[in-house]
Amino acid sequence: MSDIKLILGDCLVEMKKIPDKSIDLVLTDPPYFLPATHYQTRKQFSRNFSDLGILEHFFKDFFTECSRITKKVIYCFCDGQSYPLFYYHLYPFCKSVRPLIWDKKTSINGYSWRHQHELIIFAELPDIKPIPSGDGDILRYSAVKVDNRTHPAEKPIELLSAIINKSSIENDTILDPFMGSGTTGVACKELGRNFIGIEIEPKYFEIAQRRINNTTELML
Repeated sequence: MSDIKLILGDCLVEMKKIPDKSIDLVLTDPPYFLPATHYQTRKQFSRNFSDLGILEHFFKDFFTECSRITKKVIYCFCDGQSYPLFYYHLYPFCKSVRPLIWDKKTSINGYSWRHQHELIIFAELPDIKPIPSGDGDILRYSAVKVDNRTHPAEKPIELLSAIINKSSIENDTILDPFMGSGTTGVACKELGRNFIGIEIEPKYFEIAQRRINNTTELML
């Protein structure tokens, strides 16, 4: 049976309690870009990268902790604006850092070029053994329909299960420091992986608890 541990709290605080190299795989979807809003005025001001200083400091600490506790691989959802920041902070710790593309197969109507994809930063730690594969780096899975989501950034379980199967084996320990409504935990329980989930928002923590508790481990 999978060992499931769910923690209500701040991920930077809680990750410091996790022993070195005790996590096989980190799979998470942080709130990865929070642009400044004070430029939205009638007077035009040039944008400044220093506005992201708080975000930059947070992710420096976050990825330092990820690299300390992780044995194999870190997967982190991001976009074109946050990818350079994530890459910069993972590069010193990892032997390989590259983007995967999640193709949602359809876009939402609007103006200009519409978003049809998200990036997933894929970082391999130095001691990981290479996995022979012919799999491409474009993952095609439909997004969860908005009306069916229990969290605004909920990811399809099929996508998370594919990532978990790719880079872990049964009884490995998976960490999601931004657990949200617990989809990563659901996938881990179904696939026979141990799971640690951290979520700071009580509402989503309760949803994750309920979803994971109601999940049955699949017979593989």
